[in-house]
Amino acid sequence: MTAFSNVTSLIFSAALMQIAGGLLGVIVPLALGAEGYSDAVIGLIAAVYSAGFMVGAAIAPRAIRQVANIRTFAFSAALCAAAALFMAMFRDPYSWSLARFAQGIGIALMFASVESWMTEATPVQQRGSVLGIYHVVAKLALITGPFFAIGTTADDLEPYIWCGIFLSLALMPVSATRSLQPAPPDPDPYPIRRMFSVAPSGVIGVFIAGFSNTGFLSLLPVYAQRVEGMTAASAAAILMAAAYFGGTLSQWPVGYISDRIDRRIVIGAMGLLSGIVALVLAVLNGEPGSLTVQILIGLWGTGALSFYGLCIAHAADRCEPEKIARMLSGLLFVWASGSVLGPLFFGVVMSSPLGSRGLFIFEAVIGFVLFAVMIWRRQAKAGVKDAQRESYEYVLPTSVVGAEIDPRTDYETDDETLSAVEPETDPNVAN
Repeated sequence: MTAFSNVTSLIFSAALMQIAGGLLGVIVPLALGAEGYSDAVIGLIAAVYSAGFMVGAAIAPRAIRQVANIRTFAFSAALCAAAALFMAMFRDPYSWSLARFAQGIGIALMFASVESWMTEATPVQQRGSVLGIYHVVAKLALITGPFFAIGTTADDLEPYIWCGIFLSLALMPVSATRSLQPAPPDPDPYPIRRMFSVAPSGVIGVFIAGFSNTGFLSLLPVYAQRVEGMTAASAAAILMAAAYFGGTLSQWPVGYISDRIDRRIVIGAMGLLSGIVALVLAVLNGEPGSLTVQILIGLWGTGALSFYGLCIAHAADRCEPEKIARMLSGLLFVWASGSVLGPLFFGVVMSSPLGSRGLFIFEAVIGFVLFAVMIWRRQAKAGVKDAQRESYEYVLPTSVVGAEIDPRTDYETDDETLSAVEPETDPNVAN
C-alpha cells in the first residue's frame, strides 16, 4: 500500500473540515455586519476564534495522549458542528463569541489529530510528497467552502446547516480508516526567546503573517458588503477564493527561488508586493464585484499568503536539525498570537472614518514594514551557507504536532555525528 493510500481518508476528513472552516470565515462577518454590529466587534469575534485555536493547539498533545486520535477528532468535530448549528439559532455577539471560541479549539484539535496520525502512517522518504498533497488539498477545500454561501443572505440558515453537514461528514473517513493510530505525540516547542535568538527574521515574519493575513481576511467579507448586482456572500466568496488561489499558485515559484537566494529577500519581496497591491486597492476603493478588484485581491494573496512558508523555511535553515520540530511548533504559537491581535487592530481601523479604505491602507503599511525589516535583517547578518539550507516545503499553520511530519524534521539519531548546524548561542551570529 502506498503512502498516499495510507492517509487518503485522513486528507479527505481534513478537506471536509476546511470546507466548513472556509464557509464560516465568510458568513460570520457578513451576518454580524447585517445585524448592525461594528467592524471592531467583528474583529473581536475573529480574535476570539484565534484565541480558541491557540488554546486548542496548546492542549492537543495532552488530549491525544489521554483519549487517542479518533476520539479527539470525533469530539472536536461534534463540538464544531454543534457550535455551527448553535450560531444559526442565536445571533448576538456573546453567543457567537462562545461558539467561535469553541470552534477554534475544535479545529486545532482536529488538525492535530489528523497530522499526528499522518506522521505515523507516512514513511520518512515519502513525507515531502504527502505533505505537499495534504496542504494543497486543504487549501483547495478552504477556497471551495465560501462558495456554499453564494446566493444566500445574512438571515439564511443554509450556510450553518452546510457547516454542520461537512463537519459531521468529516467523521466518516477517520472513523472508517484501517490505518493504525500513532503513538501519542510529545512536542516540546522552543521558548520564544530562544527562537528569536536563532532566527529573528523567521519569528518576526511568522508573527506578521498571523497578524496581517488573519486580520485582513477576517474583515474582507465586510468590505464585500458594498457590492452591487450580487449578494454580499457571493462577492465575499469570490474575493476570498481569489486571495487563496493567488497564495496557492505562488507557493512553488517562491519556494524555488528561495532555495537559491537568501530567503529574506523573497520574504521582503512578497511583503512589498502585498503592500503595493493593498495601496492600489486603497486608492481605487473600488466596487467589490468588479473584475479589477478581484484580480488585485488575487495578486495580494500571491504575496501575502506565501511568506509564512518562507519564514518557516528560513527558521529551519537556522535551527539545529534535531530541533526543527520544536522550532516549527513554537512558531505556530507565534503565528497564533499574531492572529489574535490582527483582527482586533483591523476591526478598529475599519471602524474609523477611513472605513474599508482603512483596511487596505493598514495592510499596505504592514507589507512595507515587512519589506523594510527583511532588508534590515539581511544587511545586519549574512545568509546561511548552501550546505546548511533545508529545502522549502509548502506548509500551513495547522498544529504543533504537524511539525513531526515535515520532512525537514527527519535526522539521524544514532552514534554518528549529525551533519547539523551548530546551535547559535550568540545572537550576534544567529541571523
